[in-house]
Amino acid sequence: MEKDEIELMVAENQIAIDFDALSMQEEESTILPQSVIKPVNYEWIKEEVLFIVVKAYNNAVAKDLPSLRLCGKKLLDWVLNAGSHCEYKIIEDCQDIIERVRAVNTDKKIIAVFYSDTPLLDRATFNGYCEYFSAHNMNFLQLKRGFIVKTEYLKSNYAIAQGVISKEDKHLMQVDSAKTLNYMSNIMYNKILNYHIKNGVIIYGESSVFIDADVEIEGGVIIYPNNIIKGQSIIAEGAVLESGNIIKDSIISNNAVIKNSYIENSKIGTGVTIEPLSKIIGQEI
Repeated sequence: MEKDEIELMVAENQIAIDFDALSMQEEESTILPQSVIKPVNYEWIKEEVLFIVVKAYNNAVAKDLPSLRLCGKKLLDWVLNAGSHCEYKIIEDCQDIIERVRAVNTDKKIIAVFYSDTPLLDRATFNGYCEYFSAHNMNFLQLKRGFIVKTEYLKSNYAIAQGVISKEDKHLMQVDSAKTLNYMSNIMYNKILNYHIKNGVIIYGESSVFIDADVEIEGGVIIYPNNIIKGQSIIAEGAVLESGNIIKDSIISNNAVIKNSYIENSKIGTGVTIEPLSKIIGQEI
């Protein structure tokens, strides 16, 4: 099989792990009342909210911070995923962000503004903020990193009166240093591992296994220590990844066994065993 054909099989962003249900089960929100985060109908958010993500830069952390990858996804993409059910716009950061947002043309009733340097923001938290805003009939809600405002109120040129959620919320923690980025990376990797374990994937030596967010792994897969699975890879049921593999943008079929090998942009067939120290790039085996 030619390389181009393999690339077509492994589509970009083939899966985006939705941590919402997992995070809601594991912990209560640190800022929102339980009455707000309990299961409710969030369909109105899709219809009424314009989701704006501000591209935030910090050269002290990275030259192009919005494009910096965390667990395989750009920081910008993590934040966009939180509001992917809404119409969205991406804008550049500026000194007067209120005026910049005021100039945005939209027929949505509410505008929610967040920044690309808060990759821990997830959909459950985003929906919770919107529900809190609506339930309290607010005009403007200032968040730790962002704000929510009624469009009519914003366009009126009135002075912005601030309703504030003042408690610390890790979901809006800002990437402002290598230390915070490493902290967030550990949180994300642990969420990804827990997601797959809950779906029936057996992972030995969790601290030495790294799985990107867009990797799809079926239940019944066994992963031994020292494995790195990157990009848009698919690991099918019954596959065994013995120690020491690096797998990138590849398909590992049912019951295949991979031993201490490097596999990139390739497909390993059903029941195939790849012997140690193999390097497979752009092939079907």
